[in-house]
Amino acid sequence: MKNRKYNAFLLSMVTVCIIAILIGFELFIQVSSNRRQAYQTAGILANQVVTLIENNNEKIKLHTESLKEDYITRAKAVAYIIDQNVKLSYSKEELLKIADLTMVDEIHLFNVQGSIYAGTVPKYYGYNFDSGEQMSYFKPMLTDKTLSMCQDVTPNTAESKLMMYAICWNDDGTRMIQVGIEPLRLIGELNANEITEVVAGMPSYSGVDIMIADSATGRIEGSTITAHEGKTLKAIGIDLSGLDLSDDAEFSSKVDGNGVYCLAKRYGGYTIVITDIKAAANENVVRPIILTFLYVVAAVMIIYVIVRNMTTQIIEEQKLSNTDQLTGLYNRRAYENDLEEFSKKLPIPDSFTYISFDLNGLKNVNDNLGHDAGDKLIKGAAECMRQAVGKYGRIYRIGGDEFASVIFPDKPVADIVNGFKTICEGWSQVNGSDLKIACGYVVAGEHKELSIEELSKIADSEMYKDKEQYYLTNRIDRRKK
Repeated sequence: MKNRKYNAFLLSMVTVCIIAILIGFELFIQVSSNRRQAYQTAGILANQVVTLIENNNEKIKLHTESLKEDYITRAKAVAYIIDQNVKLSYSKEELLKIADLTMVDEIHLFNVQGSIYAGTVPKYYGYNFDSGEQMSYFKPMLTDKTLSMCQDVTPNTAESKLMMYAICWNDDGTRMIQVGIEPLRLIGELNANEITEVVAGMPSYSGVDIMIADSATGRIEGSTITAHEGKTLKAIGIDLSGLDLSDDAEFSSKVDGNGVYCLAKRYGGYTIVITDIKAAANENVVRPIILTFLYVVAAVMIIYVIVRNMTTQIIEEQKLSNTDQLTGLYNRRAYENDLEEFSKKLPIPDSFTYISFDLNGLKNVNDNLGHDAGDKLIKGAAECMRQAVGKYGRIYRIGGDEFASVIFPDKPVADIVNGFKTICEGWSQVNGSDLKIACGYVVAGEHKELSIEELSKIADSEMYKDKEQYYLTNRIDRRKK
């Protein structure tokens, strides 16, 4: 009856654990689904940002074309004013007044060969259409006097200053008039405003941040979180190094102390980054995950206790079956099992060492002092063996006064044996009993062709030689040992 109850309890615990694992697995799927949903939403938002940027780029393009037409008109206005009074072309001061009147930054007058001969910036005099890549843009003017041209924003030849230049011929074709305008502030503000408008026009989601950064600098030009604007992506915890941004790059990061799902892609000169706070994305599963976790932990703890008790019981039973009750050493049963296992693992390691021990004079002690004194000697022998060889391997009591040890030492065995004899002498002095133990050993590395059984016989033979020497030295009849 007790066994049935125990088995039923064990089965119920296993069932609970399986259910917990299945719940945990389903929650894992839910979190994975939420992550995928977060990336899909981020991808849609990124594509919307691209569409808005394209629309704004088209607006900027149209605006730039409008500026070009305007600047060409200004160049023609300057040409008209000078044609009305040619003397003005030789006065820098008068040309500066005309520049203010027509709202341009520079005026340059070119001759029919394409060289600057007058203007508001004397240091540019002498420059011509062969003076650099920026100047050479206007070479077609030399062959077609009906042309009027305007550059995009370009570094000028003399100072690499970003300018827009417009040029036209005067009415009689005797000179070219070029005006230069520095539109950086206007264009910069336009771009900044457009990016801000892009972000402002995006839909808002809880926990989701949309950022548009300059690809070259990583500086955030616009963000749905105002505090991020002006910072770099790396400064807020988004490192894009090593990522392929030709397609949507999905990765995890940490922003403002929050773990986030990130999606990044590059478009034109911008890097678009969408972040979704993990806690917000998984808001619907956090509590079940915690409850499931606690549930699983409780189930695991219960199983652990059960398994531990069962394992402890098995270990104790196995230990009792393999332990000599008097000495606490391994018994003959363990000895035979271990040697059988060692024999299966070939080749035998070179460090494998078999030591055979036998107490000298135990029979005499038992006969004259009693078995309690004999048991004390056996226990003392076991303790000395533990101190000398226990850290290198196992020690077995295989008979009344017979012991064996299998060790894998990291030092010469002779040193270990000598140390063992010294330990025995110390025990004898402390306990007032003469503890003498014969021993013999063999190292597998010195007899590679022999089996473990053959090695044990060599160790026994060496032990008997040691025992014989003891009796000869002490003139003791072996029959009274």
